[in-house]
Amino acid sequence: MSPLRDRHFRLMLVASLAAFFGYALLLPVVPLWAVRQGAGPFAAGSATGVFMASTVLAQFAVPAFVRRFGYRAGLLWGALLLGVPAPLLIVATGAPAILGVSFVRGLGFGLLTVCGSALIAELLPTGSLARGAGLYGLAVGLPQLLGLPAGTSIAEHWGFAPVFLLATALPVVALLPILLLPKVVPRHHSGRRPGLRPLVTATWRPWLAMLAVSTGFGALATFLPIALDSPAVAAVALFVVPGTAMLARWAAGQLGDRMAEPGRMLAGALALAGLGLLALAGLTAHAVPAVIAVALFGIGFGVVQNDALVAMFARSPAGQASVVWNVAFDAGQGLGAVAVGAIVSGTSFPVAFALLAASAFVLLPVAWRAGRSG
Repeated sequence: MSPLRDRHFRLMLVASLAAFFGYALLLPVVPLWAVRQGAGPFAAGSATGVFMASTVLAQFAVPAFVRRFGYRAGLLWGALLLGVPAPLLIVATGAPAILGVSFVRGLGFGLLTVCGSALIAELLPTGSLARGAGLYGLAVGLPQLLGLPAGTSIAEHWGFAPVFLLATALPVVALLPILLLPKVVPRHHSGRRPGLRPLVTATWRPWLAMLAVSTGFGALATFLPIALDSPAVAAVALFVVPGTAMLARWAAGQLGDRMAEPGRMLAGALALAGLGLLALAGLTAHAVPAVIAVALFGIGFGVVQNDALVAMFARSPAGQASVVWNVAFDAGQGLGAVAVGAIVSGTSFPVAFALLAASAFVLLPVAWRAGRSG
């Protein structure tokens, strides 16, 4: 049965689509706003860092929250915390105020990411999980594909206030489909707090594969405009990476349910992502080959996203799996930006990308075992 035949799953997709647009619009705009207000580049980078740090903190708290209040409440509070503070940025012209707003919005994003991905497994039968994860990937990927350039364009052409207000309106719109959802509680909860060791034992292999590709994505998203010689090529590359990842994640979902073996695609996809990074290391001065290299990475990235999440669902309760997957995704992005920045300060971008490729190749045996262990 198609996941889209489930009404509640459709409502969750619509809510995620609207809320993630609110997130994507401001991801490049808040650092730009900080610079324009004279807060400096450090504050600009810190705005994203604080946002992601509070996102991860909130993600760790979600399992306890949803056991008591349910996933619908988590989505409601997530949309509110992400959207409602955004207009405060109009008057938040100093670094502390900008960072404070970013921290609160990050808490909301943490609730949204974990509750949204967990509801894939809570709402759908096992035989539809891969396709459901692929459709969810489209719902959260499309806002990033369109929202990242749109937010900057709106700010440059019509001013910052309109984009701040739009970033509030979209998560508020998401409240309507969220309110139509039932109060879903974790169906796998056994009545006592699960231990950390069983969770780590069950998920560490797909987690490491996910961390490797998200680290690469964080590095590319941060440094492609600097590493590539042409701004136009960099713009194309920044569109190609999330675009190919989104489509590959959806395609992996279509194939995954037919294979009925979660994790089997991880090793091949991780190898493809590593090859893309390795190719980019030697092609930063060549426009078309560089775009092809990042497309290879994007395909591997998208497949790993889908297969790692479904593999975690097969090995642990939905809420815990969602937390583990989202932490790998968000922490990896931050790690990629920081690590490559540190490496480049002493070497070069080709060396940094080659080292990221090497880390992916080193983890291939782990990814292989992830698809062949229960």
